Amino acid sequence: MYLESGLSPTRKGVLAPGSIGVYSGGSIYNPAQVVRDDTVKPTTAKIDRLVGGLRDRQHSEVPIGELQLLIELTMPDPRASERVWNPLAVSESLAQFGKLHGQTTGYLYVDRERDVKGPRGETQGILTGGEAPTVPNDKVALFLLRMKGDGRRQASWWPQIRFPDGRYAFAFAV
Repeated sequence: MYLESGLSPTRKGVLAPGSIGVYSGGSIYNPAQVVRDDTVKPTTAKIDRLVGGLRDRQHSEVPIGELQLLIELTMPDPRASERVWNPLAVSESLAQFGKLHGQTTGYLYVDRERDVKGPRGETQGILTGGEAPTVPNDKVALFLLRMKGDGRRQASWWPQIRFPDGRYAFAFAV
């Protein structure tokens, strides 16, 4: 559901609190944590291949469909979920944003060998080194960070999405 300029999707008190999630313009979203066990190996390898030609700490303009695929391949850890990050809802929100704003591309920022260990709030962000301002804010942006593997944890890709500034929101059922 796409909302713009302060519209309300329903009357107050009709929906149970916590039954609708919202992604709003100018905001960032990410999973609280990603899966780091052996089950993530195949998707990590697939993402490695898809972004293999991109340099670290650089952004590229890519089709929104490619951003959707990358998000769908990441593996959020459901045990740490705050029920804000929903890969399907994020992916569909990107597609809807593109259609409604006449954009077919967004930005992809890749960085490898990161070492974020603890969970993050799903609206807190996972970026730690001033990366966000290096990517223009006129399109959706996917920041894709590859977490280092170590003796007990596998390497895994941790996504963060940023919607451009604006008075709009995408609402979805949780």
